[in-house]
Amino acid sequence: MATASSPARQIVLAEDNSGDVLLVRMALKSSGLNCELRVLDDGDKAVAFIEEFDANPNAGAIDLLLLDMHLPKRDGEEILERLRASDHYAQTPVVVMTASDAPHDHAQAKKHAAMHYFRKPSNLDEYMQLGSIVRDLLSPDHASVDLPEERRTEK
Repeated sequence: MATASSPARQIVLAEDNSGDVLLVRMALKSSGLNCELRVLDDGDKAVAFIEEFDANPNAGAIDLLLLDMHLPKRDGEEILERLRASDHYAQTPVVVMTASDAPHDHAQAKKHAAMHYFRKPSNLDEYMQLGSIVRDLLSPDHASVDLPEERRTEK
């Protein structure tokens, strides 16, 4: 559990559904995670955010990206490609969040080294498990992002 002296973790949520945004906020709060959540409601905003932060050497860290794969304007795959091509944020852990269980979405998440694939449930208790998943991924003893070899050399 976070203490008052621990710095807030910086989490970016790319999600266009306001109901899901509310549920994510609830899940993070219920996990006891000290975090600041920035919400981007379409794919263009997510890519612009990554590019703006990547261009600014003084920009702070992004500790985690929670990514809906099916956003308006640009989909999750485009956002993942831009993130993994980033000079500063390529190693940012990602949790893919989607209502889809399509094999293509699973393959894209794996291809871009997503740390977890969270299928959005219809049950509130199951949705609240997202908070524990995020807390565990941000714990100091969790493994870092390991990009596939071809991704490391593309940069």
